[in-house]
Amino acid sequence: MIASIFGLLLAIQAPDTTAHSIPADSYADSATAILVAQVRAARERNERLVTSYTATVKQRIGVGIRAVSRDRMLYRQELVAKIAWKRDAPSTIEIVGAREGVPIAVKGDRIPEDLEETARSLVLDPAEDYLRLIGGERNDDGFVYPLRVGGESDYRFAAGDTTTISLPSGKQIRLVSLRVLPRRSDWRLMAGTLWFDAESHGVVQVVFRPARPFEFRRDVSAEDREDVPGFVNPTAEVKYITLEYGLYENRWWLPRYMAIDASGTMGSWLGIPLRIERVYEDYEVEGGTPPPEGSTFRAAGRISHRLRDTVPVDSAERHRVADSSRAAARECTEQARKLNEGAERAVVRQEIRKCWRGEPDSNLVVVIPSDSAAMLASTALGPPILQMGDLITEDEVRGLAGALGQLPQTPWDARFDVPVGVGAVLRHTRYNRIEALSLGLGGKLDMGPIALQGTARIGLADLVPNAELSLVRPTTNARFLLTGYYRLAAANPETHPFGPINSFFSLVAQRDDGEYYRTLGTELSAENTGSGWWSARAFFQRETAVAVETQASLPHLFDQANSFRPNIVADTTTQLGAAVTLRRSKTFSRVVTLGGETTVDGATGDFDYGRAAATLRLFVTPAGPLAGALTASAGTSTGAVPTQWRFYLGGPANLRGYPGGVLAGSAFWSGRAEIGNGFPGFRLMAFTDVGWAGDRTTFWSGQALVGAGIGASVLDGLLRFDLARGLSNPKGWRFEVYVDGVL
Repeated sequence: MIASIFGLLLAIQAPDTTAHSIPADSYADSATAILVAQVRAARERNERLVTSYTATVKQRIGVGIRAVSRDRMLYRQELVAKIAWKRDAPSTIEIVGAREGVPIAVKGDRIPEDLEETARSLVLDPAEDYLRLIGGERNDDGFVYPLRVGGESDYRFAAGDTTTISLPSGKQIRLVSLRVLPRRSDWRLMAGTLWFDAESHGVVQVVFRPARPFEFRRDVSAEDREDVPGFVNPTAEVKYITLEYGLYENRWWLPRYMAIDASGTMGSWLGIPLRIERVYEDYEVEGGTPPPEGSTFRAAGRISHRLRDTVPVDSAERHRVADSSRAAARECTEQARKLNEGAERAVVRQEIRKCWRGEPDSNLVVVIPSDSAAMLASTALGPPILQMGDLITEDEVRGLAGALGQLPQTPWDARFDVPVGVGAVLRHTRYNRIEALSLGLGGKLDMGPIALQGTARIGLADLVPNAELSLVRPTTNARFLLTGYYRLAAANPETHPFGPINSFFSLVAQRDDGEYYRTLGTELSAENTGSGWWSARAFFQRETAVAVETQASLPHLFDQANSFRPNIVADTTTQLGAAVTLRRSKTFSRVVTLGGETTVDGATGDFDYGRAAATLRLFVTPAGPLAGALTASAGTSTGAVPTQWRFYLGGPANLRGYPGGVLAGSAFWSGRAEIGNGFPGFRLMAFTDVGWAGDRTTFWSGQALVGAGIGASVLDGLLRFDLARGLSNPKGWRFEVYVDGVL
């Protein structure tokens, strides 16, 4: 599952004897060159003398979904096993406890279907010179280890700090660090710091991240993009990967801790964080003798090495080998489907996985207890993963803060991303009552540490050109943008008026929930890309009114009396302002999740004002057949608030059964209650909304609007369908489709 989401595999290759030309700038100094040579020579390392070890391994995997209403767990897996590894004989791994869940689709836990395959990936051969966090033997798309022979073609090196650590036994060990700097902005190249034992040059700690994020349209082959629409461009960013070794019996350096923190994006609103944590403990190690002379026995956990070991990461030969391997795997997949037609789905999946991962290690015996209930309830598993914060805790991140802060920045490497094809236009297409059909194109100049990106568009109704140009600076946990723009803006952005759903309803139902005005200005914005708990914006802009410029829609085509509702009349003003938003979602148990957000903004200029608003959401899923949710929001202001900066209610975001902007004012409050069945994969529910917006002096006495209806949701509210009726004037029925519902 993890490989299918990110396609990330960390594999370090075997040496070869081919002569390589070393660029003159490969080493910062002669000491660095000596250190790299010593580390490479340490492949004939002490750990080859380990004859056996036993250990307990614990692995926890979480895949989440980050959205506005609340964070969700997409997938979780916890596994505990005991390893009995032998260098010269078959090894054994015994499952102690295992469970996985897909909380957005089903309630409860189950035994992982690919348990045997997962268990095999946990066994490590101490003698192997590799840092493998994700199991499997396919290296074609993996990260390129810098210390392979010929690695200078992809990396530069610099010896770093030294430090001394004291062990509980009183022994002191001197550590030396090696900084690795990628030559190009390529997601397969790693930027990081490697620490070694100064005496044995064994790996002690590695912290790194890819030179840049992975982008689907940029980094997969043309063949793999064939069946994917051009406007789809998922991305994946690895924030860091770390591996730590421990010294056992005062002699053997063996893996102790592994972790990966990554995230993917699908569109502008959906974030998919991924975290993997693996811990090896309770080691008992024996060794001291070399392998038997002439032995060809392949110990469990050993990996095979491929032609890619001697080929630069961006070479035509690498792509040829990778394409050939993928073609063979696809052919194998088709054969597996035909040969297993009619078999259980789990059997078919297992056979297909063999096509991509190869045959399992024959010198490893996986012992899976027959008592599934005991595995699910094993106390060794610890508390269940309820949210992404349960994996790689804040304390662990703080412990890595120093190492993360010293990671080399993305290398300078200019690359133009020029829009090509119909998909590039569709990605920026929208429809509303101001512009009618609005077509746009976007481009990007990626220079590594910074990027320049821009979009240009024009509406066929108003014929007003719009443009944005941003200077983007990403960091480890944040992204900063300096943007100049002339654009159509929305006074009620929570209705997503520029999104595909509002565009669809505008065209086919003549129903546009947005309230619009135009802005010309510049802004500095920032957002947290780790947990997404904060975002901020400072701006200076000119704001002007816009009018409805089209009545074109399918209803108007058949009946000229059908027309769009009027737009707000925005105040003409020049403003200097700022805004800060804080968000948090906390799962307290399998039953209760509490989340919310608060926004404070204000501006000075032709109008001086300040605003504050907060939302609180409670989500309850008891063990019984029902689930429920409550939402409460309120906001107020001070000073003279321009029309376009009032609070607006209406539409699926806060008041279903009513059009967007049905209520507006300098203050508001709203609430909603929902109750439905407890099955998260598909819910049927009933709901009611209530809300008021108006002058802040009548906050407690204003007349509220009430709506109610029935709805259905898919995948724990990720996609929501509601039929709602406004029970107060203006009464009426509305069918709503939106994403990220509370329930």
